[in-house]
Amino acid sequence: MNPASRTSHRSAMTGGQGNTVTGTLLATSFGFIVVQLDVTIVNVALPEIGSSLETGVSGLQWVVDAYTLSFAALLLTAGAAGDRFGCRRVFNSGLFLFCLASLTCALTHSVDVLIAARCIQGAGAALILPTSLALLSHACAGDPVVRSHAIGWWSAIGGAVSAMGPVAGGLLTTAFGWRAIFLVNLPVCLLSLWATYRFVAETPAEKSKSFDMPGQVLAILFLFLLTYSVIEAGAEGWLSPEIWTGLALALAAALLFVARETRAAEPMIPLSLFRNSVLTIAVLLGLLSNLTFYALIFILSIFFQSVKGYSPTQTGLALLPFTVIMIANVASSRLTRYFTPRLTVAGGGILCVLSFLLLHDLDRDTPYYVVMVSMIFLAIGSGISTPALTSTILGNVPSTRSATASAIFNVSRQVGSALGVALLGALIVGAAESMTAGARLAFDISVVLRVAGVILAALFL
Repeated sequence: MNPASRTSHRSAMTGGQGNTVTGTLLATSFGFIVVQLDVTIVNVALPEIGSSLETGVSGLQWVVDAYTLSFAALLLTAGAAGDRFGCRRVFNSGLFLFCLASLTCALTHSVDVLIAARCIQGAGAALILPTSLALLSHACAGDPVVRSHAIGWWSAIGGAVSAMGPVAGGLLTTAFGWRAIFLVNLPVCLLSLWATYRFVAETPAEKSKSFDMPGQVLAILFLFLLTYSVIEAGAEGWLSPEIWTGLALALAAALLFVARETRAAEPMIPLSLFRNSVLTIAVLLGLLSNLTFYALIFILSIFFQSVKGYSPTQTGLALLPFTVIMIANVASSRLTRYFTPRLTVAGGGILCVLSFLLLHDLDRDTPYYVVMVSMIFLAIGSGISTPALTSTILGNVPSTRSATASAIFNVSRQVGSALGVALLGALIVGAAESMTAGARLAFDISVVLRVAGVILAALFL
């Protein structure tokens, strides 16, 4: 880096604009914390929730899936709302909704109310995620170095919280009961609201434009049907008529959405955005990354408990190497500056390929250190790639479309997460020997997908 660039970067992060960036990073990171925490913290508390609310496996599945479903289905609408009404306003609305829903989750004595409140939590999370990135990008005032650095820290905080969610959930549930996993969200949401009002500037709003209600409805319908079908495929099987019907309806909604956006004078998502090859490839890479990443976490969680015989707490501790993703996220901006986003993303993908190759011969006798090294490679590879992709996307779209672009990217990642668990996680069935055979097949498929991702990044980013 040349001296002028280094000086610019240092001054931007320590004074003037840097005060705005640091305050915005603080506010948006608190919001990102609750979004990521509730993706993973609930799982270890499910047995106690089932006992307390007298519900079976089906009810507990929906305690988890209701959040994912509404989160994924509303992301595009939330991004469009941020661009239309101002991201700070939408971000704060999401925090308030999330806080209220978390309190309802903690106080309820009915599984039906808990599931409904988890849906509202997911809606709040959808409002928070794309607008938090757009607010952070806006605070960086078009400086790609500062933006890359800030997004690295934002990603690091979220990644660390997500990785530590199972451990935090186990400790809170053991010490205070399952309701504590929802109550912990309240002070974090309130801190984020305070920091937002104190430090965060509003983004430009396109209030003159219509809200494209038909496009919103079709987008929600498409994402709801797609996510629901993928989630239920894990339980019903991919050959179930219900799943095929859901996927067919999702495809129909997608085609109607494209037709609507093509003809609309003021579309929710200008399809011209996808003429930008960087956005298109980044969306596909985000899907592939989350598909393989969350499939591995799911598979190893089952493997540690069902094959190795670990307890839930031991499993949470065994997964802790994923927390190195925080260091990788922070390092991403420096690597991007020295090696370009293309090389950073491709290099991260190569580390992910090595991670899955290490698990090619996984069985009951595989030493833990082999699995640990694999997790570290995956955490580092994903950790340096995702912030580089995010920063590149935000740097290649107009500022008035930053929330929409962020939402598109995060939709691809959410769908990838659900697909990974449904497609690759479904291979882990039967006795221990059958489980390990299924795990090896899942990891081999992941190698192929990640190699394809490396090629796409190297050729088109």
